Amino acid sequence: MLELASALPPPAEALRQAKDWAGLADWFEAQTPAVRGRHFETWLQALQKSQRWGRLVEICDALQPQLEATSGPRLGSYRFYRARSLSGLGRHAEAAAAHAENGRLGDPDGFSNACTEARLGMAWPALLAYAEALLIQRPENGLGLAWKGEALARLERFSEAEPVLKAALAKDPTIAYAWNNLGRCLNERKAWGEAAAALDQALALDPGQLEALFNRGRARFELKQYVGSRDDFRAALALEPDNLVLAENLRQAERYAALPAGPSPGRKGTKSK
Repeated sequence: MLELASALPPPAEALRQAKDWAGLADWFEAQTPAVRGRHFETWLQALQKSQRWGRLVEICDALQPQLEATSGPRLGSYRFYRARSLSGLGRHAEAAAAHAENGRLGDPDGFSNACTEARLGMAWPALLAYAEALLIQRPENGLGLAWKGEALARLERFSEAEPVLKAALAKDPTIAYAWNNLGRCLNERKAWGEAAAALDQALALDPGQLEALFNRGRARFELKQYVGSRDDFRAALALEPDNLVLAENLRQAERYAALPAGPSPGRKGTKSK
């Protein structure tokens, strides 16, 4: 039963003041439904602070229909807690959908959070939808453009992705993964020199990007920069030692790098990641 909140009972208030969130969450588990309902905001906070994500999702799912029975869908702390707890559980696609619903209900950060979660979950059609919704609200948003460009690139809609990514980087040239995706688009149309330059930018911003190392290795190979290609594939394979595609590309790059004149390879580079 949900009631108007009153002062917390002394044992619970002492736990809250001490920031003993796990202890407070345990205290609530031992209380009656009436006590929990009266202080549900504090209960949710304790579950969130103690990272009890599964229980938090369960409680939010139970609370939502009660709290919205007369008002219909609306923003409330339980919706924010639910979205965060889904993320904490690694259920990124569900977290993205929850954040997007918050965005439709008026949360100014809802679609941005949805894009972040969809990207973590590699839910590319959803990322595209959420990025487009964000761009309706903020047409000049650099991150929104970067998210849209990445979604298009992951969906192999490279000709659509390239101008979007260029627009994103004109707004914010510090988005490392946007440079990587631009490099990938340029590789796909065999603009090897432009691709290598874009991937240089990606790796200057984030040297640990496995995909950017792979993609630059491919571009350098096609440019007959075999030593650089070898070094990129070697660095990428160190990050993912069991990747057979990387191992094969490294083998071929090492072969050409070892030759005195570096003859032109008789094959196309393996498709970029």
